Amino acid sequence: MNDTGGTMSDMTATAYDDVLYSSYAFSQTHPDRLATLATLFGMTPTPVTNCRVLELGCGDGSNLIPMAYGLPGSTFVGIDLAARPIANGQEMIAALGLKNITLYALDVMRVAPEFGQFDYIIAHGLYSWVPPAVQEKVLAICQENLTPNGVAYISYNAYPGGHLRQMVRGMMRFHVRHLADATQQITQSRTLLKFLADAQPEADAYGDILRTELKRITSGDEGYVFHDDLAETNTPLYFHQFVEQAAQHGLQYLAEADFFEMQDHMFPPAMVETLRQMASTQLVLKEQYADFLKCRKFRQTLLCHAERQLDRSLKPENVGGFSVSSSARPVSDNADIQSPTTVVEFRSLKGQALATNHPLVKAAMLSLAEAWPRALHFDELLAQARTKLRREPHQTATVDAQDREVLGDMLLQAYGKNLVELHVHVPQFATTLAERPIASPVARLQLRHGPMVTNLCHGCVKLEGTLAQHLFQLFDGTRDRPALLDALLAVVKSGTATMQKDGKEVTDPQQVRQFLADALDQKLAELAELALFVA
Repeated sequence: MNDTGGTMSDMTATAYDDVLYSSYAFSQTHPDRLATLATLFGMTPTPVTNCRVLELGCGDGSNLIPMAYGLPGSTFVGIDLAARPIANGQEMIAALGLKNITLYALDVMRVAPEFGQFDYIIAHGLYSWVPPAVQEKVLAICQENLTPNGVAYISYNAYPGGHLRQMVRGMMRFHVRHLADATQQITQSRTLLKFLADAQPEADAYGDILRTELKRITSGDEGYVFHDDLAETNTPLYFHQFVEQAAQHGLQYLAEADFFEMQDHMFPPAMVETLRQMASTQLVLKEQYADFLKCRKFRQTLLCHAERQLDRSLKPENVGGFSVSSSARPVSDNADIQSPTTVVEFRSLKGQALATNHPLVKAAMLSLAEAWPRALHFDELLAQARTKLRREPHQTATVDAQDREVLGDMLLQAYGKNLVELHVHVPQFATTLAERPIASPVARLQLRHGPMVTNLCHGCVKLEGTLAQHLFQLFDGTRDRPALLDALLAVVKSGTATMQKDGKEVTDPQQVRQFLADALDQKLAELAELALFVA
């Protein structure tokens, strides 16, 4: 990429410099997710391990930096108009010693074709919050700077659900119209919404809307309220409008970043049939009517070049090239996977469920549960499932084909229900801890600024509790278990953290040491399952 001259010195201050916007990692923007969906629909995207990624509106790089750490063979570029977040991100990049990522304080309007070609382009939380001219520029970048087999991710506020949020936003903006101070605007917006919500009876549709929005803006970060709800520009649009805008720039609809959002199994049978008839000839129309049914507020849409030929048949055999992960576990202990009549239910950490009596499916789901958070390649998953069923390792061609079709079909259905994840790339992390464990350097740096960190699967993890946070910082590869325990004892003796048992502080030295020893073993196991340790 050529240096376009985007430096901090030539950038004017923005609202994002005055009120920082909390940034996090978004797993749905990771090249693995984008490449997986592109592959699923018949494209041949650039391998994730050797690709070029551009993020527009990257903030402080909280989304892009963990990608760069996890994919050292790829190149990452982020741009943002706000200089202060960019400076913060550059400091983190320098602390980590990363050489494959560059952040620029730069106006999106200055990006030209000469800026370079990218295999994956990300614009999260940008499109609805910029004027029409900038929206057009974002799409132009996705056309001109995207490689022929590239994938672009653009998120935006959507109608019809956006009408509800716009209604509340309009009242909030009116209420704070004479206030210049950002903190006062945020406080008064929340005060107004509580006033309005409290005035409505319980069984009232308008009250339900107000209470839902009140919960959202009081539980969220202040930066979100200021930059999302109170922003001068916040323009939702209908899905079909976005697709039409993209088409004017030679781009076509590929998928939603969350595959389960494209599914219709949650609707009554008659509606499902109608939607599937639409999808067979007019996918965009089907998606638009699905938005009407869901009252969708937000979309995360993937685009590709219009000339790319897509295959939307989603055949079970196409799943054979993917790796699979799932947090789902059997609801009951000692699940009977052998019997073809016994139904076993598997439930994920997010609450999604699958109930099946098929032995191969049960065995495969159990294998995924035992491997979590690791992913298993389809062939490895099939082999493990067969082993659990005590089947002969050498199957006939017919039996092998049947097993592969059954497993492939199940995984497609489970993927559509958000019960499993498909991957083209398997991240590296440790599930069996070394004598001197090393936690992700990215997460250790992030923990200095707050409890939310990014794990090595590009997911967000919240590390709560002073003692847990101190412990995590100790995982730098220099301490074995006794040294970790001694360091924790020093933290407690210093008064930085205290031990509580049955609501009372533990002060006896022997009890404190035993308590910490037990807590250390438990916390090590928990953190390992969160994909936070370097392999």
